[in-house]
Amino acid sequence: MNNLRVNIACGDIYIDEWQNFDFANNSSDVKKANLLSVLPLKDDCAELVYSSHFIEHIPYHSIGSFLNECYRITKPGGYIRLVLPDFEEICETYLSLRKLGGTGHEKADFLMLEMLDQCVRKQQGGRLGEYLSSLAKNSEQKKEMVEFVKKRTGHIVAGKPQKNLKKNDDILHLSSKIKRKILKLYIAFIIALLPSTFRQQNVSLTDIGENHAWMYDFYSLEKLLIQAGFQEVSKMSASTSNIKDFPFTSLDTYEDGHARKGSQSMYIEAYKK
Repeated sequence: MNNLRVNIACGDIYIDEWQNFDFANNSSDVKKANLLSVLPLKDDCAELVYSSHFIEHIPYHSIGSFLNECYRITKPGGYIRLVLPDFEEICETYLSLRKLGGTGHEKADFLMLEMLDQCVRKQQGGRLGEYLSSLAKNSEQKKEMVEFVKKRTGHIVAGKPQKNLKKNDDILHLSSKIKRKILKLYIAFIIALLPSTFRQQNVSLTDIGENHAWMYDFYSLEKLLIQAGFQEVSKMSASTSNIKDFPFTSLDTYEDGHARKGSQSMYIEAYKK
């Protein structure tokens, strides 16, 4: 456990030898846990705490306690590495595309759709999902937008993204899907009993972790990390790190070197003294 590395909210992208945690698990290599509570790990045990595109889904009033928990499990001399949308970069790109005009407007429209829809959607996938589905169907005619979406978000419009699921996890994956389906049916039944006006204004049918709860730039996240106790906060890239032997192609990049989460993501590292 001296070289313990932890991946929080790993989804289907994880490393077997690490401690991988998520709200739900499709693999025996992933431990199910409440990620916004106390993690089942000892103090000062991890040389690295990694989390990709999770903290933007955490309610803002809970972000402090989450980072405090990350600090608790990080050992002195260890690092935290966070990957998340870069609000400053998104805003700068949006404004430059609007000023560019022409085809820039369609790209700016996409950035607005992506950023806002993930905050306000009440149905699974939202308007963003509808747009990406339409783009996939018209990928030959919309090659420029397909490439733009891939570069910006890492989203592969045609084809399937790389995952770490193993063949012997098929049964666990199927079991999880069945449980989620049953839960959704139960929730739909309960929702149907609510007054229609209340449903329209207050009920969301999105999946857990689908909506964004907040946005960050480097400066706002640096402040929160320092408040949690971390030091030497720095911005890296998908393929650079202060962490020795960081597995870029397993977590942050595809085999071809492209960023898994696109050019609008930022990669933040901090150190525990």
